Amino acid sequence: PLVLIGLLVLAYVFTFLNKAYWDYRVKHMCEKDGGVQVYEMIFLTPVEVEHLGRVSGYLTVGPESKARVNAPAYTQDNKSTQRFFSLRVDRHERVVIRSSDQKTVGKIISYARVGGDFPDGFSATSSYSCPESPNYYKDQESFFTIVNGNAK
Repeated sequence: PLVLIGLLVLAYVFTFLNKAYWDYRVKHMCEKDGGVQVYEMIFLTPVEVEHLGRVSGYLTVGPESKARVNAPAYTQDNKSTQRFFSLRVDRHERVVIRSSDQKTVGKIISYARVGGDFPDGFSATSSYSCPESPNYYKDQESFFTIVNGNAK
């Protein structure tokens, strides 16, 4: 019985240290290239704003497949996942593209560690993300400036 208890304690310590290690890695990956990166602003007239729409009061940019016909911009999402036993590390990149010239005007990048708990499957899965709670609607608004008249 002591050997079994010892193995359970070792398994718990291993999973705890493994999660701490990956939380540390996720934090540093996010510091390196996470968050909002605006390369160029998109200037919008009030009419163009209506082609984007709003969610929770923020301007929204839809994915290319669901973007409105006259939308001044659209997004493309790229997600990569690495698995380490029951632990998963995700990198989510949302690229904002201006419709008129297909130019990338910026990116929103986030990272997350999901799972890796002991015992796995018996409780709610833990996670760590950076930024802690990304708000893509709010972040997407960073790419736009609304002007009166015709701006281009």
